[in-house]
Amino acid sequence: MSSIKKTKKSNKDILQAPKGTRDIRDDFFYQLQGFYEKAQEVAVYYGFSGISTPIMEHTELFLKGLDADDDAVKEMYSLTTKGGDNLALRPEGTAPVMRSYIENGMGSLPQPIFLYYHGPYFRHEKPQKGRYRQLHQFGLEVIGSPKAVLDAIIIQTGYQILKESGREITVKLNTLGDPENRKEYVTELKKYYKKHIQELGAQDQKRLETNPLRILDSKDPQTIKVNHEAPTLISHLNAESKKHFKKVLEYLDAGEVPYELDHTLVRGLDYYTHTVFEYATVLDKGEGKPLALGGGGRYDGLAKAMGHNKDVPAVGLALGVDRVLEIAKKGAYSPKIQRKPKFYFIQLGFEAKAQAFGIIETLRERKIPIKHSLSKDGLAAQLANAEKLNIPYTLIFGQKEAIDKTVIVRNMETRKQDTIAIEDLRDYIKKLK
Repeated sequence: MSSIKKTKKSNKDILQAPKGTRDIRDDFFYQLQGFYEKAQEVAVYYGFSGISTPIMEHTELFLKGLDADDDAVKEMYSLTTKGGDNLALRPEGTAPVMRSYIENGMGSLPQPIFLYYHGPYFRHEKPQKGRYRQLHQFGLEVIGSPKAVLDAIIIQTGYQILKESGREITVKLNTLGDPENRKEYVTELKKYYKKHIQELGAQDQKRLETNPLRILDSKDPQTIKVNHEAPTLISHLNAESKKHFKKVLEYLDAGEVPYELDHTLVRGLDYYTHTVFEYATVLDKGEGKPLALGGGGRYDGLAKAMGHNKDVPAVGLALGVDRVLEIAKKGAYSPKIQRKPKFYFIQLGFEAKAQAFGIIETLRERKIPIKHSLSKDGLAAQLANAEKLNIPYTLIFGQKEAIDKTVIVRNMETRKQDTIAIEDLRDYIKKLK
């Protein structure tokens, strides 16, 4: 950064994570890992390939790609470098992926391009349950084709990822038609809202002049009542837009994806066209209202809005991973790597310690994760560690075992132990499981 503003902070302040962030550790670390494993697995089977973009992008990328009234813009973390560049920590993933598509000439490849990505994103918003200033998202983008089947593929892939949560998932669905449809609709919508302007919330009264479509998605109780009778965009669709939306619904029906039409679901940005959608979970009785887990839509005009010389048809989604993991059933996204090793490796004597790295590598090759304390020497201290960690088995490797190429396997509950050749250890452990 060009300058650092010094503020006096106590040791207590600097020894705490910044507001709205948290350390990813213990079970949540592995849940996050497990979610990404499962999401990537589903995405790959549906034809997507991975991409990772920088955490920082030019601020203008988001200012051009998003509306000034959009939360992602208002909540951006931006900075100026020593060289004078204006950069922002990415608040969302679609604009960076489209930038990469353009910069790397992906338009010359066979179209469309299927991409998935994940990682941390940053928004300076009020922290609350399921919402952080450093948040985690998983995204999918299909770039390079306007076909309705791709809208359905995106929705289907996201649905299958969320189904792994063990919760009932539904898709809220709407269409924005094409720009011509939307222009006619916005004119009628303005007329309707002007008749009810005194019934709108204060912020929505301002949006009437700047972005009336966003009033449909308002959370203000006053505005929600007004929206019940608002005209719907679907009644203004031309033949081509109707055909596109009808095909999307037919594909989703064929894939048995549950959905409900919601005419208040919109994207207030001009580059969005046709399909928009949102995923919600139906919580168990007594758990509160359904929660939004992510969503997306078709954004055929984004590339040009960002400064590209032509429109690039595309459709995508983003899932809020933090919220998904909060509502997921226990064990829903368990990672493939065992998060709690069942074996504690104990070494005794110089010869055993000298061979310890080779033994640990042998165990890794045999897919046997362990805990150990190579810094300790005594048997009692190492056994005490195993008991504190509640690890059910110890692998004891002393000087005699180092010579014999064996290891002692001790059951920490029964104290029964067997001496096993290292080459037979994998088969022995399989029987233990």
